[in-house]
Amino acid sequence: MAQILDLKATSQPSLQIEKAGVRLKNNAGDLQVKNAADSAFTKVTASQFESINDIGLVINSDAATSGADWKITLARPSSGMTANYTLTLPTSAGSPSQVLTTDGSGNASWSTPSGGGSSNGQLVDTTSLAFNSASSVSMFTLPANAVISRVEVVIDTAWATGSATMTVGVSGTTSKYAGSNLIDLYGTAKDIYISTPGEQANASAESLIITYAASTATAGAARVLVYYSNPA
Repeated sequence: MAQILDLKATSQPSLQIEKAGVRLKNNAGDLQVKNAADSAFTKVTASQFESINDIGLVINSDAATSGADWKITLARPSSGMTANYTLTLPTSAGSPSQVLTTDGSGNASWSTPSGGGSSNGQLVDTTSLAFNSASSVSMFTLPANAVISRVEVVIDTAWATGSATMTVGVSGTTSKYAGSNLIDLYGTAKDIYISTPGEQANASAESLIITYAASTATAGAARVLVYYSNPA
C-alpha cells in the first residue's frame, strides 16, 4: 500500500496525484480538480454523487449570473418527503409539445397530451406584441394534426405614428393564419380583430411566428391569442 511520505500540499498550492496526474487545489475553501498542468478543470468520474444538504446540484456554478451564463440548480424539496425515490429520465429529448410523465415507479417518459384545456378539447396560446418588437416574433409550436380555429388580436394600447403591420403564420407563409388586412394596430384599446383560418390539419408540427413591420411606431401593445384543437 502506498504511503504519502512528503505531503507537498502543506507548502505547495496543489496536491498532484501520481506523476503527470490531476491536481487537487483549494480555492477560497472549495475543492478544485485541475489537469496536470494546472491550467484547466478536468472531469471527476465516480459511480455515485451525493449532496448532504438541500442546496442540490449546481450546473455552471462558476459562470457569471448574466446573459447566457445563468446557473441551473437541481434540488430536492426541503421538507414534505416521506420516502426516498429514484427518477429515471427518458432515453431521448422527446418531440415538440410532448410532456414528461411517470409510471408511478419513477420511470419518466415523453407522451403527447390526449386531452385539451376545456370540455371541447380546445387550447389557447397567447403571445405579446409591442411597437418595438422584432420583425419576427416566435409564438409557439403547433402540434402535428392540430387545427387552428381562431386567431384574436387584442389591442391593449393603440399604435401611435407610422403604418405598422403584422401577420400570423409560419416561415415562408407568413399570413397563413391571419393577414395584415384583417388587423388594424391603430384602432382603439380593447379592439379585437378575429381571423378564422379554416386550414386543414398539418401532418407535422409548425412553429408559428408573428411577422411585424414596425414602421415609425412610438407606442403600442397587443396580445395575439391562437385557439387550436388538441391532436387526436
